[in-house]
Amino acid sequence: MPNMTDRNTGGNNLVNWLMQAIYCLTATTTYTPGAGGPSAKVITPPFKLRLMSTAGSNTANGTELSGATGYSAGGSSLGSPAFGNPAGGVCTNSNAVSWTAGGAWSAVLGIEIWDSAGTPLRYLQGSITSVTLANGNTLTFAAGSITADASQW
Repeated sequence: MPNMTDRNTGGNNLVNWLMQAIYCLTATTTYTPGAGGPSAKVITPPFKLRLMSTAGSNTANGTELSGATGYSAGGSSLGSPAFGNPAGGVCTNSNAVSWTAGGAWSAVLGIEIWDSAGTPLRYLQGSITSVTLANGNTLTFAAGSITADASQW
C-alpha cells in the first residue's frame, strides 16, 4: 500500500496537534487534547527522553536501559519547550540532552519520549544506531537531532 500521509496538510496537522500539545506545555501544567471526549488523555510535562536497550515499535514499548551508572530510570527532561514548531510535517527537539557513563554501558538501541504523568505515557519512539559507552564517555542528543516526522505515521 502506498504511503497515504500528506506531508503538507495531513502531516503538518498530525505533527502540529502532537507537538503543539508538547509546545504549549511551556505555559501550563497539563494539556488535554480532545478534552471531554472518551479518548481524552492528560499530557503532563516535562517530556523525558528515555534510552532503550531494546528498541520499541509502533505498538510496543522498548526495554529501558537499566543498571547503567549515570542513567536514571525514567530518562531526562527534554526541557521547555521540548520541540520547536513543525514545518512540512517535521519538527525537532529544542534542547540538548546528555548522560555521562559512570561505568561501561550496554548497547543503547532506541529512544522514546514519555510524559511525566503518575503513570507516564509514551508519545514517540525510534531506533538508533547501536551506542555503547565506556566509563566517563558522554552520550549527547544535540538540539535539532531528534526528529518527529509525520511521513512515517
